[in-house]
Amino acid sequence: MDSRHLLKTLAILTIITAIVCLSLKFILPLVFPFIIAYLFLRMLLPVINFLRKKCGLPVWFSYGSTLTIFFVSASGAFSLIVWLICRQIQLLINNFPVYYQLYSSFFYSCLKKCCHCVDYYLSVQDGTTLNFANEKIALLQTGYVDKLLNNAGQIFSGCINIFTHVIAIIFIILVSMIVLCRDIDRIHNLYAKNRFYPHIHKIMHTLKETGLGYLKSQGIIICTNWFVCSLAFMLIKNPYFVLIGLLISLIDALPILGSGLVLCPVGIYYIFHSNFACAAILFIAYIITIFVREILEAKLLGNNMDILPFFMLLSIYIGLKLFGVSGIVLGPFAVVIIRTIYETFADS
Repeated sequence: MDSRHLLKTLAILTIITAIVCLSLKFILPLVFPFIIAYLFLRMLLPVINFLRKKCGLPVWFSYGSTLTIFFVSASGAFSLIVWLICRQIQLLINNFPVYYQLYSSFFYSCLKKCCHCVDYYLSVQDGTTLNFANEKIALLQTGYVDKLLNNAGQIFSGCINIFTHVIAIIFIILVSMIVLCRDIDRIHNLYAKNRFYPHIHKIMHTLKETGLGYLKSQGIIICTNWFVCSLAFMLIKNPYFVLIGLLISLIDALPILGSGLVLCPVGIYYIFHSNFACAAILFIAYIITIFVREILEAKLLGNNMDILPFFMLLSIYIGLKLFGVSGIVLGPFAVVIIRTIYETFADS
């Protein structure tokens, strides 16, 4: 009896896992803009209802004014961030030869010392290991440059396609939000009259408290830490403060690692160079990012996720393998969906 129950549980979990993974892999990209549009409009509904019911404003004016302010604010913030990122990427490309020269000098100095030690302990002529290493590095550099030049057209075409795709998604989201203004009440009524409403509502409510709560909390924490880290690097006059802040906030989203992986070594570097003001700013930023993650995660998410750090890391790794970069978010989200659906069926 126990073995049958175990096999039944395993079969149900396997089926649910397969359905969830296939849905996130193939269906989510198709409906993603419409889901985002619906979530944005749901977020704005309290403001719209306040203008309609409390202030007595017409329906068209409540929807129109709220969406206009939202569109203008969101497009302005998005344009500013994209402009800053593009400007800093351009600056990085322009200064790349200088950075490459500095890196090559440092790398060659370390390589020379290591090769000298190898020659000494192997009792071979001094310079043998260094000559061998230089030959292999030259071959690697030649192959890398040739590969980069051959694929330059594909890289540029890929960047154009990504940019066009992002603009198309933004346009679909905007149009969908405008269309939903008229249909959202009817959609809610159709949803409530569905005979599967109790089960679907239970799953959606749990997902709202766990999965969507996780996405919301991670989004707020990443944006907050992005702002804190960017501000810190701007104060120490680093020209790539937006890019570095984004990188640190994404690293901080990974379990175990945290923002200290970047902030602490850079802060120690400034201490060794007697620049204590810059080091203090970076360490203060590190402390703030720790408090932001601890406080906001507890406040926005609480213990609803209930996933151990090891399994969180495992879900992120599997998500990266299945969904690419978006797997950092989709991996844990898939675990939450699978658990929620299984618990719903188990309780039924």
